[in-house]
Amino acid sequence: MCRMLGVVFRERPRLDAFRDLQHVAEVGPVPDQGDELPGHRDGWGIASFMAGSPRYVGRSERPMHMDPSYDSALRDVAAIEGPNMAIAHARRGSEGSRSMANTHPFISDGIVFAHNGTVKSFHPQTTRQAKGQTDSERLFMALLDRADEKKAVGEALKSLVREDLRGHEYTAAILMVSDGRALYGYRGYAEERNAWYYALKVSQCEGVVTLFQETVQGYSGDVIEVPNGGLVKVTLDLGVSYERIL
Repeated sequence: MCRMLGVVFRERPRLDAFRDLQHVAEVGPVPDQGDELPGHRDGWGIASFMAGSPRYVGRSERPMHMDPSYDSALRDVAAIEGPNMAIAHARRGSEGSRSMANTHPFISDGIVFAHNGTVKSFHPQTTRQAKGQTDSERLFMALLDRADEKKAVGEALKSLVREDLRGHEYTAAILMVSDGRALYGYRGYAEERNAWYYALKVSQCEGVVTLFQETVQGYSGDVIEVPNGGLVKVTLDLGVSYERIL
């Protein structure tokens, strides 16, 4: 159970979306919360691209809203030159301990990957070995194998959803994936009663397109909700396209 943010920007990113995510990471409710504290407190990460290659802007196993290094990372985010994109993730672990190895986003082979939801009993045979203990990273390993086959991230993502997830029980597979040329967001959930939590929305404003799940401060501009089974693609020129893939 997590919260994610993906931003594609023409010049420089606006930090209000990242501050909003920080607030959500502190107070955001989760399904079946009971007496547990709200929020997403099991680590955070931000990844962007430099000369087309992915890099971590910041990453920590500490709670985002209590970590001074998040504020330091945002100063580095503010200095990123566009056109570019970034993915940020606040984790509430459902599988795997609180550790750097289990902290999203994951980076490998030029691709950035983040996930919200739990895919149960997901242990695919892949050519790459996961470093952590999460179903999310194992999903990423499967995606990388699909990317080897398809030679295109978008097609690999469709194949992951249609083939690797087929037959597996899951609460949700909300995915954000980027190769630096495009940002992809997929929304898939199985629990209708928790559709509010497994949201994926797109905000289009002048000079920036944002993919987000939850907001405290709100977003201006046109906001569209991606349907269950829907895929959104945002290119560096801020072109946005939608496709139903499941």
